[in-house]
Amino acid sequence: MAANRPFVILLVEDEFADAALFEELLSEISPDITLHRVENGQQALDLLSQRAGGSRGLRPHLIVLDLNMPVMNGIEFLREAKTRDDLRSIPVLVLTTSDSPDDVQRAYHDHASGYVVKPGTYDEYHQLLTTIESYWRGTLRLPTVEQLTP
Repeated sequence: MAANRPFVILLVEDEFADAALFEELLSEISPDITLHRVENGQQALDLLSQRAGGSRGLRPHLIVLDLNMPVMNGIEFLREAKTRDDLRSIPVLVLTTSDSPDDVQRAYHDHASGYVVKPGTYDEYHQLLTTIESYWRGTLRLPTVEQLTP
């Protein structure tokens, strides 16, 4: 996918400071990316499933998912989303503070597309988002948004 084509990310993150930093850095790296944010897995499912006026819900090119959230955590979201035909093809990148081998195993078992531990410094976070943008938007071949819905 060329960097000048539209790209939409859904950020599922309950921590305001983490979400604000993600948004700030992403706008520096690639200001043309459209970012939507919700605070937990249930809100993400609701947004992805929304059917206002007969239209389908949001279809992002990538979901960036925290694991530790209230209401519905990241693993619960993955388990639900990856069983649904209308959501299964959307890649999900886990971005979390947990470096637990059990969390990594569970995320991949439940069909996460990748797992990244949140960096500790601003510069490391900037480099990580530069890499994510380049990889998911430039290097990988993803289906079009229209192809994400069966």
